[in-house]
Amino acid sequence: QSKLAQMAIHVDAARLLIHRAAKLKDEGKPFGKEAAMAKNFASKVAMDASTQCVQIFGGYGYIRETGVERLMRDAKITQIYEGTSEIQELVVARSLLT
Repeated sequence: QSKLAQMAIHVDAARLLIHRAAKLKDEGKPFGKEAAMAKNFASKVAMDASTQCVQIFGGYGYIRETGVERLMRDAKITQIYEGTSEIQELVVARSLLT
């Protein structure tokens, strides 16, 4: 139960970061730092949550028919495409230093 609660908390926090970045963009305000923070955090949350799901499912988590292994593969790619997590962290750090 604790794992599920933590996943829910982190997913909600990721959504809030995404919504904040989107709101800034919609308002025509600078949003680069917020978008980088949202992508970095959300991709980590997705990977952590999908890994936990595989653990919860046990051996069935690796079977294609359950769909859980697909979630983990999809989550991993979010850490790579459209700027790796390391690049997103660099964007945030540079923004904080200027």
